[in-house]
Amino acid sequence: MANYQEQKERDYQNALVKRFQEELGYTYLGNWQYAKGSNVNNMGVANSPILDDEVRSFLKEQGRTEMQIEDVLVKLKDKARLGDSKMSSLIQCNTDLYDTLIMGIKSQPSPEEKHEDVMFYDFDHPQNNHFAIAEEVSYIDPLLGKNKRPDIVVYVNGIALAVIELKRSLVNYEEGIKQHLSNERDFIPSFFTTTQFTIASNDDVEFRYGTIGTPLSFWCRWKRDTNKVGDTITEKEAYRLFFDKENFMFFFHYGVLNDGGIKKVLRPHQIYAIKAAAKRMPQKESGVIWHSQGSGKSLTMVALASYIQKNFSNPRVVVITDRKELDLQLAGTFVKGGNKLHHAESCSDLLDTLNKGDEWLICSLIHKFGAHKHNDEAEKDESGTKVSLDEYLNELQTIIAKKYGNHFSVKGDNIFVFVDECHRTQSGRLHEAMRAIMGKEVMLIGFTGTPLLKKDKGDPYNAIKSMSERTFGPYIHKYLHKQAVEDKVILDLQYEYRNVEQQLTSKEKIDQKLAALTAGRELTPEQKQMVEERWATMERIYSTKERIERIGYSILDDLNYGLLKHDWCNAMLIAGSIFQAYRYYKFFSSSDLKGRCAVVTSYDPTDSDIVNNSADNNKTTEAKFKYDWAKKSFEEAGVKNADEYEKWAKELFVKRPAQMKLLIVVNKLLTGFDAPCATILYIDNEIKDHTLFQAVCRVNRLGEDIKDDKGDIIVKTHKEFGRIVDFKNLFNSIENVVTKFNDGSGFEGLDDVDIDGLLDSAVNKCKEKLLAVTEAYEGLKTIWESKSLNDLEALSEYYVKEYDGEEPAQARRNIMYSITGSMVTAYNNMSDYFAKTDFTAEQINHFASLSREAGTVQRKVKQKSGDDFDPKTLDPDMRQLLDQHIRAEDAETFIPSSADFSFLDLINDSTDTEEATEKAIHEAGGNANGAAEAIEGKARRVNTDWNSGDAEEYKLFSDKLQALLEELKARNATAKEKIEALIEHIKAIKHGNDAPSDLTNKRSKALWNNRATWHAPEDKDETIRIIKTIDEFIYKNAGRNWQDPDSNASWDLRDDLQALFPAMTEQDIYEIYRLASQNS
Repeated sequence: MANYQEQKERDYQNALVKRFQEELGYTYLGNWQYAKGSNVNNMGVANSPILDDEVRSFLKEQGRTEMQIEDVLVKLKDKARLGDSKMSSLIQCNTDLYDTLIMGIKSQPSPEEKHEDVMFYDFDHPQNNHFAIAEEVSYIDPLLGKNKRPDIVVYVNGIALAVIELKRSLVNYEEGIKQHLSNERDFIPSFFTTTQFTIASNDDVEFRYGTIGTPLSFWCRWKRDTNKVGDTITEKEAYRLFFDKENFMFFFHYGVLNDGGIKKVLRPHQIYAIKAAAKRMPQKESGVIWHSQGSGKSLTMVALASYIQKNFSNPRVVVITDRKELDLQLAGTFVKGGNKLHHAESCSDLLDTLNKGDEWLICSLIHKFGAHKHNDEAEKDESGTKVSLDEYLNELQTIIAKKYGNHFSVKGDNIFVFVDECHRTQSGRLHEAMRAIMGKEVMLIGFTGTPLLKKDKGDPYNAIKSMSERTFGPYIHKYLHKQAVEDKVILDLQYEYRNVEQQLTSKEKIDQKLAALTAGRELTPEQKQMVEERWATMERIYSTKERIERIGYSILDDLNYGLLKHDWCNAMLIAGSIFQAYRYYKFFSSSDLKGRCAVVTSYDPTDSDIVNNSADNNKTTEAKFKYDWAKKSFEEAGVKNADEYEKWAKELFVKRPAQMKLLIVVNKLLTGFDAPCATILYIDNEIKDHTLFQAVCRVNRLGEDIKDDKGDIIVKTHKEFGRIVDFKNLFNSIENVVTKFNDGSGFEGLDDVDIDGLLDSAVNKCKEKLLAVTEAYEGLKTIWESKSLNDLEALSEYYVKEYDGEEPAQARRNIMYSITGSMVTAYNNMSDYFAKTDFTAEQINHFASLSREAGTVQRKVKQKSGDDFDPKTLDPDMRQLLDQHIRAEDAETFIPSSADFSFLDLINDSTDTEEATEKAIHEAGGNANGAAEAIEGKARRVNTDWNSGDAEEYKLFSDKLQALLEELKARNATAKEKIEALIEHIKAIKHGNDAPSDLTNKRSKALWNNRATWHAPEDKDETIRIIKTIDEFIYKNAGRNWQDPDSNASWDLRDDLQALFPAMTEQDIYEIYRLASQNS
């Protein structure tokens, strides 16, 4: 007869001990449990993290003398002795001891001989080390007098490196983690001074690892190296892979880090990336590490640099990024990791440091490679013509030669360059300058979470020349966003769409006021059109005063009644412009967010911002508004400048979320800014592609408890997801980027020849374009010469006067502007790549001369004709006009956030539901692989480029505004319908059939749809009965504020539910509570 009783924990432990011996080849040291009342094991020895005889045995095999062995053993045990029982002391002692274990201890073989390094491990030959386990290792802490008995301890060469806690299959592995943490903190901290890995597992279910002090939510699964989602391994296979002797020693050697006083171990994808990069290093084979946003790229860099330092003679590592905040963050990460780093302050400082060779680790902005008179990547002369790349690099080499003569070279035998966010830093002149300075014998390793892919759309030339693989080589390693979510390295994202409807109050009054504004200025019809085109755009409509206020009130509702009310979380708001950001700040300054919000942008107010920016000094321009409110924000924060203000705001936002609830940004902080408390991202900016993906990843970090300066927890986190609140109808765009950056195919199927061919094809197209526009421009010059227009004055006079038999002056000017502008643009596009063509130096100089001439002619004619009119002079009046006549309704939630849907549900991973997924999403408007087109068919973006439309289609300014508003309304209505349909299909795919008809409310349906997360019974009727019981119990018994996870009512409810369903685990009860609270 079958026996359904569960296996005991003892049986599980016996089986695991057997596997360690038979499958992994570890020596069994014995069961070291103390007898009752005893303080020694069955061999008469007190248990310890350091086994003297085992250490002696290994060192003797390494040829060490008795004098050395006893000397280093005494020193090792002294370093392993804990001074006090504080957790911070344990981490510091453990960190210091790790360095000793890796680097060894200097000792004399004999009194007459010099000191030499005595190593405790043979890292070059892992099998030469002694791997052993002991079980039931009783230990009495000498500081606390308390005792505990770890289940299994892994010793390597007599030193405890891993401690394992086991649970039977029906006990959650988290109980093992909690046991580890309490042992480290409260019972036997002295035993953990040598421990580098802590393991918790339950029989045939789960395997998790961490290190001392690792919070529960950061413990990791072990995995195979694959990009396939759902590729899980059994607990047995996890042990086999993790404790494989070679893998374990590699992990111990390179995967343990100190991050500013926090002990950390790398996750599987980080270790695999280091292994993959290490294979390419001897041949200096450059490449790209594509690891998703939030998955720990900075720590991977630190670990990789450490690998280089330990394995290469006279190494140099240069870490490069393109933004000041990222530069400072990376430098800080390396320093917190215990590295001595030189931070380049200028181009001169960088060159000096590279030339001297004293510093092995250097951090720099890429702009430091281009500090000469053409230090801007797009530097142009007055005609708008770029300096050619060859000239640019020659000038740089001339500057270097002038300072160093022939003595400049980057010193070091093995040079490596890490380029952070390489999808941005990889292309352009500064990159070429960097490669020219560093030389060819370097290995470039690009790091990115959003690489430039072959399928990226846009100008084919610029796309191909900037591709990640084109610049750095093939991918070294990939770890995609979907994998990071599955591994709980980052959190999934919920989506909410809110709409603010707008309408015109009076078309007639708008047109009348505009006519009055322009009549007194004597504007030409063309100049009036320039003003209208500047203001008849979506950006202007979105930034009107009432719309800003309606969105502001919507955010305040979240602060007072929604998720944002909790002290453990805060939010970021992406505004459409710096002006719009300060409009938001002004609104919040008279609300409950006063003193608890800040604007962090690239804007640094200076007096030059408000000099001559308006024809009427009595009117507030956008420049003056920004200046005044930026200064006001500094004053309110008690700081003097933008740098101090940013530092103040970021520190409060990260460490004290209750005191800094909202950061208003535009482009800054959308990458490289990690704030675990950031939970909501409000988007009111038409961002896209890499920027959009990086932005939404600001809120996907795992939550962390808020601690005071002493390290004590003051607010516990309850963050379980990141939430995107979209005010710009960006569903299509978000879906697109999430799908694109989870497609690991990249350039699979293309070899180096193919990629070079793509670039050559693009260059040839630009070459053909340059030749065509040159012919057109020289044809235009022939006409000028035939009319004896031999100088600039005569030429400009011709283009402003009317002549019988000629086209009107404006028409002639428009043709000339088109040809001269094309000449300059075509030359500039080609200027970096003349070396890839067969043009002679004489031809190149001729093209450059024509481009400069064309630009000069265009500029002169615009000045003479008045076409250089600046429509910004009317900005204050136009802003007032739109604010006065465009009304906005309250923000309406079109698509509420839901645990039933995330963008990862759109990704096709060839699972069992692949056909159903494709069918459902196709019915909703597209398919998973064609994410950009999934909804776009009926929810087109508004075309705001009014220059490309029919000039007669909208004769009045008010008509243009009305058309925009009507298009926006139609777009929002269509999108709402489309997104709802798509989400419903996704829910059906995820959860099977719709909820049973007798489960009628939102809470019951959510419990049904997510029944797998709380391990509901397979019997449908029983599940329905349980859900009804839960729903009725909450309705009748839940206390006030039960939906607040910090409230007493919430804890009481969970205790009551546990009593109702005693067979359920604590985790299952929490999942039920979470679903009920979020859907009530």
